[in-house]
Amino acid sequence: MDEQIIFTTNSTGSITNIHSYEQANLKQCTVSSQNSAVRVGEQYLFVAQAQKSLIHVYNASYNVQRESVEQRLPLPERVNCLEVVENNAFIYDNSKINNKKNGALHNLPQFNLPYLLLASTESGKLYIWELNSGMLLNVKSAAHYQAITKIKSVMNGKYIITSGKDSRVIIWQTSDLVSQDEPKPVAILHDHTLPVTDFEVSSIHGDNLFTSGVKLYTVSRDSTLRCYDLSTLMRQGNNKRRSLTNKNGNQNDEKVQLLSTFTLPYPINCITLDPAERSAYLGTQMGCYSVSLYYQLNGNRLLNLLQPSTGASQGNIYSLIEEPQETVNRDALFVKNQLICNKILEENIVCSKISMDGSIILLGDKNGRVHVTEVFSTQVMKTLQPLTTSQTMIGEVTNILLSTYSTEANDNLSMSLTKNKHHNGTLEKLPVLQRVITEKGQTTQTHDVWYQIGGLYNGQSEFSDAVQSPLLNFEDYLQIVQSEESAFIENGGVSSEIITTSAATTATATSGESSKQEEIDSLKQKVTSLTEAYAELREIHEKLYEQHQQLQK
Repeated sequence: MDEQIIFTTNSTGSITNIHSYEQANLKQCTVSSQNSAVRVGEQYLFVAQAQKSLIHVYNASYNVQRESVEQRLPLPERVNCLEVVENNAFIYDNSKINNKKNGALHNLPQFNLPYLLLASTESGKLYIWELNSGMLLNVKSAAHYQAITKIKSVMNGKYIITSGKDSRVIIWQTSDLVSQDEPKPVAILHDHTLPVTDFEVSSIHGDNLFTSGVKLYTVSRDSTLRCYDLSTLMRQGNNKRRSLTNKNGNQNDEKVQLLSTFTLPYPINCITLDPAERSAYLGTQMGCYSVSLYYQLNGNRLLNLLQPSTGASQGNIYSLIEEPQETVNRDALFVKNQLICNKILEENIVCSKISMDGSIILLGDKNGRVHVTEVFSTQVMKTLQPLTTSQTMIGEVTNILLSTYSTEANDNLSMSLTKNKHHNGTLEKLPVLQRVITEKGQTTQTHDVWYQIGGLYNGQSEFSDAVQSPLLNFEDYLQIVQSEESAFIENGGVSSEIITTSAATTATATSGESSKQEEIDSLKQKVTSLTEAYAELREIHEKLYEQHQQLQK
């Protein structure tokens, strides 16, 4: 396993790996805003260009990395943030409802595009395209009052969360953005007083938002980190409107529970969440700080800081202070609602990402460098810099993309591609993105879609070693688990056989002891000879030293 790193600055773009020193430079890559690059599947990389109404498409495959631009997608206007709604399932069923015997399961093909592409502008406008056809499904003209700073698809694409410089965080339903002319948000969060710079969503969730326990973490220039519980949003049916209207005609959004608020002395530029939600890492102009969500008090007691408060409607409010050099009483500070946080790196951090296991964090600073840092020891393993000779034109780090891939599966894929004579390392061309909104009647009618059908599914994914789902075939799942368990027992280094004592085993043990004794005797002889040689050298050294003293007199 390895993790690919893609990072961009204001004038450069680079591709490398965590455990490798090889680095490729993306040509003609100029980026001016955060969250303006996104991976599209396992091959494509979309980068919104600064001062141009273009998206540059690069080849970011794990086995082949090309530095040149593969394709240019014209846009209606300049955009600053990009996001895609992925298709996470690796198989699909093309069977008919009334004729199951003619249906078959297929692997997803290599050319597999996400469903939607979302882009935002400086004016707060939100564009939604269907990638497989290039159709412009909708344009939300006033999604935010000011520029959108981040777009994120959550819950397997069911919901879209956007944040903006207007200090608001808005939750949308994806089906509403696609099907309605004027979609209404599910909820609007306006607790921040300055622009929202970044947010993260917990990776642990279920199928439905109201039963998942998913949490939303937002940071802002107002020096606060706020944590919300999104499971309180949906109290109605799945297809009902999430916002209510009062008697005066004003719209009231359903209440989102604010669990906790953390304050820092400095504005917060970015946030990265631990995969297990143990800590949150905040990037500021004074460095990166680690906030433990399970706070340790005196006596090794742990406290969950995200427990819902019973009295306060705005949740708990904590003040974060840097860990002092001398020992302090954590209980006394906690009574004052003060928490101790650790500083990981002292740089002006503007962008961050964390590895799959949470042991390595990537911190991008204001000078265009990415510091690969170990979380627990806070030691910088290596520092990545763009491949350019002009250091004055680099600018700050704008995007860091981190993706995990299997090196073994990647080698198999590259071998299969080299056997294909028609494969020359180039990507399949994507449909051109339309500039005019498609009429709602046409979206429901038949239209051309660029799609590739994968091979027949035979119980295992073609390019993935994912575990067989027990819901698809329980017998195959049990066989896979049984084979894994047997491999673990064989390679575990622990023998379960009972060895009985006999004359043969006693003779073997005696011969083994005699061989060990001979080895010990030979080692003793070597030590004795080395000691004698050292004594001789010592004597020679003393004589030479005496002669040297006499010559000096």
